[in-house]
Amino acid sequence: MTTLGDRHLKIPKYLQLAEYLRHEISAGRFQPDDRLPSLNDLKEQFGANQHTVERAHALLENDGLIRREPGRGVFVNHPAPRKVTGSVGFLAPYNMQPEQNIAYWGSVIAGMRSAARDHGYHLLIIDDGSAFDSWEKIDGAVLCDAHDPRDPHPGLPQYLQDFPYVALFNEIAEIACVTSDDFDGTYQLTKHLIQLGHQNIAYLANFNSGLSTFTQRKEGYLKALREAQIKPDPKWMRELLFRKEWEGLPSWYSQAGEYYTRRWLEEDWAELECTAIIVQNDDTALGVMDAFEAAGMQVPNDVSVVGYDGIVAQGAPSLTTMEVPLQEIGRQAMTSLLDWVKDPAQAPQNVCLPVRLIEGQTTAPPSGVISQHALITA
Repeated sequence: MTTLGDRHLKIPKYLQLAEYLRHEISAGRFQPDDRLPSLNDLKEQFGANQHTVERAHALLENDGLIRREPGRGVFVNHPAPRKVTGSVGFLAPYNMQPEQNIAYWGSVIAGMRSAARDHGYHLLIIDDGSAFDSWEKIDGAVLCDAHDPRDPHPGLPQYLQDFPYVALFNEIAEIACVTSDDFDGTYQLTKHLIQLGHQNIAYLANFNSGLSTFTQRKEGYLKALREAQIKPDPKWMRELLFRKEWEGLPSWYSQAGEYYTRRWLEEDWAELECTAIIVQNDDTALGVMDAFEAAGMQVPNDVSVVGYDGIVAQGAPSLTTMEVPLQEIGRQAMTSLLDWVKDPAQAPQNVCLPVRLIEGQTTAPPSGVISQHALITA
């Protein structure tokens, strides 16, 4: 026999039984139209008498969670239709800092806000999902997280099975996601460098975070090398990781780019003979170039540098990068979400938007090499 609770708490047994059944329904162990355990089953499992069970059932019935069908049993109801609130949310990633990465996140949020406004909705930015307790006040959410939202997670509502949501940037099986073609992005960047004549191409990025976007970027880089019959050296790849001392800085990415490149130069950069480097994003590329400059190396004469995202392509010199349609990604994600809210029978599909190579002034053939690109355009 299972004990419902501590008898010293003096909580009536029918309340304990009602809470137990409510939890089982909320957790999905009893699905809509499932039959709840019979009176005899509950008597055997909990020692509950008929009066206790009927009072517990009455509470759940008043809440609309169950229905009693004479002669058949007690069944779980389908969730009541959610009331339209006119608001939607964006559950931001834990490390989003719009004030520090305003060009990036500002573009994404601008796209979401534009689509929400076109549908007559207000956009609510949720900075901390674990502290947010008003999920019933929004009609759906765009999520940007490495977690599968169907798994238990303190930052997400418990009723996500009936809650419209669309993932942003991270592909998760059987969940609609809007992202860009990250595989093709680094594939194009690597081919661009190979066509210029580079063979030993370094790669500095985050590729173990759990986000599919970074995994695909690494795979695009490796495929381009293999197609060119270049065997990548594992030492060409270094992971970009956050360090506590960068917290609160205007752009930790540029700090990381400078830090890891400086360490690389002090260690084995020279023996690897890399003449080009692909980095995670444009901010990181700025830090990488600062480290090369401090070491007396000129970009692109001594080393070519390419970024990613296309948010700081202009400058001196202008950066070679892969432009990601950030605003359109935000717009498409919100449009897909609100179309689903309007018609729950039509779940959204994955959307993968193309990226565009921007050739700047930070890439050139390695010293003494005539590039394929130059031969083609000659």
